[in-house]
Amino acid sequence: MMTVDRSLEDLRHALVEFTLLLEREANALTDIQPTALASVVEEKTHWADRANNAWQQLALSCRREMAPGESLDHCLTFEPRYGGTWLEIKELAAKADRLNQGNNVLIEAQLRRTKIAMDVLQTAASRGGVYGADGHMMDSFQAHKTLDKA
Repeated sequence: MMTVDRSLEDLRHALVEFTLLLEREANALTDIQPTALASVVEEKTHWADRANNAWQQLALSCRREMAPGESLDHCLTFEPRYGGTWLEIKELAAKADRLNQGNNVLIEAQLRRTKIAMDVLQTAASRGGVYGADGHMMDSFQAHKTLDKA
């Protein structure tokens, strides 16, 4: 059975890693680096799972030390040996929330830009006016054919 100290440290560590990944995700989204983004998403899932497991373990560990009717937050905040780590965990969770919200804004903006680009390309393709590899407008009818060969 895990101790409260160990559970707190596991949760703190998972949140530190998760927060660092959210910062990397923000950079990848800002710099439009899809390869970097893919690896961050995979790691982020891992650390989110670790944080969730650590949180569950912390709740179990604290139940043994809590007075009847006492909240987990109250128990950890006012116990001198846990208070500092618990405060750091709460600050990390708040920071992760802010970063995650910011990343969601970046993702939404990227999705809007992608949708606009797709709409422009689909409109151009339906009119037959798309650009070729050489950067020149391609005609839907092939100009190099003569009427007798059409």
